[in-house]
Amino acid sequence: MGNNKKSRIYSHSQLSTYEECPLKYKLCYRDKIKRDVESVEAFLGGMVHEALKKCYDHVKLARLATLDELLASYDNLWQQNWHDGIVITRKDVTADDYRALGRKMLETYSRRHAPFDQDITIGTEMRIRFSLDDGGRYQFQGVIDRLARTQGGIYHIHDYKTSAYLPSQEDIDNDRQLAFYQIGVQKRWPYVKEIELIWHYLAFDCRLVSQRSQEKIAELAEETIRLIDELEATEEFLPKESDYCEWCEYPDLCPTRKHLYTVEALPANEYLSEPGVVLVNRYAELKEKAGEIDEEMAKVKDALIDYARQEGVTVLKGSGYKVRVKFGEKLGFPRKGEPDRENLDDTIIQAGKWPEVSQLDTTALTRIVEKGLWDKELIDQVMKYGRIEETSAVYLSKLSEEE
Repeated sequence: MGNNKKSRIYSHSQLSTYEECPLKYKLCYRDKIKRDVESVEAFLGGMVHEALKKCYDHVKLARLATLDELLASYDNLWQQNWHDGIVITRKDVTADDYRALGRKMLETYSRRHAPFDQDITIGTEMRIRFSLDDGGRYQFQGVIDRLARTQGGIYHIHDYKTSAYLPSQEDIDNDRQLAFYQIGVQKRWPYVKEIELIWHYLAFDCRLVSQRSQEKIAELAEETIRLIDELEATEEFLPKESDYCEWCEYPDLCPTRKHLYTVEALPANEYLSEPGVVLVNRYAELKEKAGEIDEEMAKVKDALIDYARQEGVTVLKGSGYKVRVKFGEKLGFPRKGEPDRENLDDTIIQAGKWPEVSQLDTTALTRIVEKGLWDKELIDQVMKYGRIEETSAVYLSKLSEEE
């Protein structure tokens, strides 16, 4: 595993993908399966970034770009790079709508920053590589949209966002992408002390700024090293379902999406006869009937108890069957989530009797062992009683409108 750490270089995108979905990370970065598809949102972002890069590259050559030149550059980039693999998922918008949105973003950015020479641009789309640790085992890389220095000697790490989501200041202060780049800048130029991280949310004409202390930077490096260790130790990259699944480029390789992807392209007559669809529909039908039966049985059971209580009997005779009703009493306590349950727990705990009445939560124990939350000696003792069990379950839910 040590050799892998030396040879593999990580990035913010890789780690974010792993956290989003381990299977997607494996398919993209380990198996290197590339798809000739691109979302229109990603294409829009790429063209806006490239237009701004050209603008600031011209400024470095003492040539100030006008708004018309900026927009002309953007239009040319859009026309030259548009391809058939670009996917528009929204049905109510067109490619021209997205193109116009990019122009509007550049117009509002230009109004705020033209003639783009308020600071000294050190680099655009600047690739940076560095190590998170002193030993050089945890290699990291990234691309800084623009690195600049003010007249006062403050370094600015700029990032352009074309998304339709505007984060809070708290979100920005916890965002790690530009903080990674701060590590890289200070590794390359140790004399750089003051850095501001700047996000330009172009759709909102909004500029968000954050600063990270050296203590925060050190914490980020340590947390990231732990995450990389976890990733390197992972043997089974399981899918993780989320809202991002709708935009994933690997539906045909994912066990949670493969069948949906396969059948949605079938004609109606073939779709209804596809074996998986038939089984799901039949199971849903039976599940609904079972629910109706369970509900009816519960009503009849309650009626039997009420009848037996009113008539003062304990055995009721039917046609070939009889029912025995038992009445009794038992001591009960508030269940989890019910009123006074916390007070009851506190009373027992304060009396020092909790170990005598608490039950072992095996789900929690499994989590503790898998994440190594106890010391190794104790985990080894616990694992003497562990075993690998095969599990299976069937769940029924309605498809969303998008599916």
